[in-house]
Amino acid sequence: MQYHLLNLEMGHHLEEIHSTNEWIKDPKIVPGSWVVADKQTAGKGRGKNVWQVLGDEYLIFSGKMQIPAPEISLPLFSIFSAAALLRTFLFYFPNLENELSIKWPNDIYRGEKKIAGILIESEIQAGICTIIIGIGINVFGKNIPADLKDRVTFLLDDPPLEGLVERITQTLIENLNSYLIKIIDPSQILNELIWIEAHSFLKNKAIETETEGKIVRGKVLGIDENGFLIILTEKGEKIDLMDTSPIFRVI
Repeated sequence: MQYHLLNLEMGHHLEEIHSTNEWIKDPKIVPGSWVVADKQTAGKGRGKNVWQVLGDEYLIFSGKMQIPAPEISLPLFSIFSAAALLRTFLFYFPNLENELSIKWPNDIYRGEKKIAGILIESEIQAGICTIIIGIGINVFGKNIPADLKDRVTFLLDDPPLEGLVERITQTLIENLNSYLIKIIDPSQILNELIWIEAHSFLKNKAIETETEGKIVRGKVLGIDENGFLIILTEKGEKIDLMDTSPIFRVI
């Protein structure tokens, strides 16, 4: 069976690129590779959204991993990737434990505002799943565009020590590898889901979304072993959501 985790020795640095996710998809870039960029001109978000990091200190990152397709649930890997990122933040800043949370399926929030986003893309060939994971982090800054002030913020209030972003990158790679291994071992999934739910932005909140062409509202109950969000609707029905819809919102 074929596994390729991220290799700390297989990093690339780009001064400017349109999209790190698109760059690392190139077949010439072997699995296990990762890339960081100083500037990204066409960062990709979920759906047709654009993701742009903000501030004076930030991280633009993409990695390429491989795993046998039958052994992975991509929704679960998505939420586990967010857990890997949150554990990375808390390793360096345990004082932010009560401020940081995971917003399903894979964003990181500080309070009520987003500080980091993850985009997972995948392709299956000959039974092997190639995963592209793109991550953008707003580490520190002084200014936020007026149209985003109500929705985004920074991980830190003060300028970070020199080299912090590089250390965060290394720890993040180690944590992403660790979580991919945990997906392969079902005995570890439940414990991780318990930790994720304890750090969930949506825990016990009411949401509105669209599923099967209908608008539904309900209370978030948790996340199942496949990474799906479980909600209890106003009609008393339990629904599993694989992903957000364009209208997904907290109410």
